[in-house]
Amino acid sequence: MTQDDPDTSTPSWSRKRRDVAAVLWSSFLAASVATMVLFALIDPATVGDLLPHAAWSVRMTAYSAGFFFLWLACIASAALTLYLVRTAREDRAPSSD
Repeated sequence: MTQDDPDTSTPSWSRKRRDVAAVLWSSFLAASVATMVLFALIDPATVGDLLPHAAWSVRMTAYSAGFFFLWLACIASAALTLYLVRTAREDRAPSSD
């Protein structure tokens, strides 16, 4: 293969697939950090004692539910950001003056 030949061994992703991957990966990383911070400050076992449902007293259940809740919140945030960037009109861009 020469330098002028494009690399055809790696399939190209569509724009939509790249957008979905970027939203999911960035939100996963953000949710991971948020989960570490959240559960460094809050112990699920002590919170579980205050709630009527017994399953929340199991720490692993609380960690999982907390992570997936935070991941969904981060997905919504990243998707909204992507939507706003993709739908921005050129005439509304700030002027360079």
